[in-house]
Amino acid sequence: MRNILKPALLLVFASTLMQACSLFKDKEPVYLASEEGRPLQLPEGFDKPRPVNPIVISIAEMRTPTGDELSAMPPRAATTAGGGDANAYIAWSANGAFLAVKDSPQSVSRRLRFAIQRSGMNLVQRDDEGGHQFEYFQPLQQMEKSFWGKVMFWRQEYMANYSGAYKLRLEADGDETRVYLMTAAGEHTGTNAAEHVLGIFMERLG
Repeated sequence: MRNILKPALLLVFASTLMQACSLFKDKEPVYLASEEGRPLQLPEGFDKPRPVNPIVISIAEMRTPTGDELSAMPPRAATTAGGGDANAYIAWSANGAFLAVKDSPQSVSRRLRFAIQRSGMNLVQRDDEGGHQFEYFQPLQQMEKSFWGKVMFWRQEYMANYSGAYKLRLEADGDETRVYLMTAAGEHTGTNAAEHVLGIFMERLG
């Protein structure tokens, strides 16, 4: 009997807390509803106070997050200052995240082909220019639950899944080669997906 009541009590407790929070989240600050009062009345013989310009209190409109900013995933820590002694590192450009490899495009193309196969990915089409097409299947990993996640024990929360069909695009950059992750249709992927998949290659080529 005690085991049956425990989940029910947790549900009641969680529901009560959420209702209590809802009572305050939409309540506006008191000063937003303030009104201008009547002029100050002074007895005879007193100097009138000098007029003071009213202070307008306003709240600037915040920018709404878009694209990858809406992701609940924490940012990936990666080297951005040239990689030091590393042979490969993640960097960013106007076209999004890319993998910088200190090698020629021809050599990087060959190394990436082996990295795709040795990482357990499915090489769909080989390209001598480095535009290999491949399929990536990400193992699902369950996220560590927070307090509320443990209370709502029936919910299963998993890490973002970046499985899909991709292709690579190589671009010479001086003594280095930039590797961009593209969708199968030839469009740039989101930042999180690029960092995740290119991070696997970085560990292989680094």
